[in-house]
Amino acid sequence: MAEHFIILYSDYKDGKRIAYHKSEDSLWELEAFINQVDELQKNYKSLSIGFHHIKTSSDSWESVVEYDKFFSDVICMEDYSKFEAKITEDHTVTALDVANLITSRMKCTHLQLQKLIYFFYCNYVKKHKTKPFTEQFFAWQYGPVVKEIYEEFKGYGRNAISVDLVDDTEEILKDEPFKLSAYSRFLKTPTHHQVSEVVDETLRQFKDVSAYDLVDLSHIKGGPWDLIYKDGLGRDSLIPHSIIEADCNR
Repeated sequence: MAEHFIILYSDYKDGKRIAYHKSEDSLWELEAFINQVDELQKNYKSLSIGFHHIKTSSDSWESVVEYDKFFSDVICMEDYSKFEAKITEDHTVTALDVANLITSRMKCTHLQLQKLIYFFYCNYVKKHKTKPFTEQFFAWQYGPVVKEIYEEFKGYGRNAISVDLVDDTEEILKDEPFKLSAYSRFLKTPTHHQVSEVVDETLRQFKDVSAYDLVDLSHIKGGPWDLIYKDGLGRDSLIPHSIIEADCNR
């Protein structure tokens, strides 16, 4: 018989459940496994992490699913470090989270959105002395661009990004301008209050500024984009976070 120890995480950003699975011949490893669960719950207090112990005739994950169909849609991971890395990644605000918040509160084009995300980033660094997300900016023709945001919203072209606008963040849950699972995950990140606050501050600052005026502001002489773009010589090059943050804190 095999003893199966399972740590189940239910809030993964893709709307799926993931699990760390380990099988043993005896219960000797149970205490160490429970300690891992306690450590995860201590480090990620807002997340849904559970422990399961199952006994089957085989050491395979398939035998677990056969024993209990509750685990049939779970993504199984045998490497604990990779499992924890997924949780850490899921516990972090992304540039797409910020884009979703902006487009739920203001009608804008993709061009405007990219610039608003850049100015949000600057405002957040200036206020909190740390970066709000880890995605990189690149020096494209019309200013700093986050490629992940480009891929998500490029289909809109020059048209306004169409979502239901809401004044109250809580109403997002009802209108679903982006996936409920994504918003649920965002609410569990430790910095979601700060991010939401700076998004609102940034929109109050720039909501009446046209897309091309935003481009001009992002092209300021001696600014991060200008230093990297170099009249086209550095087109599409990475703008290091350090250069942006130094400029924000001047």
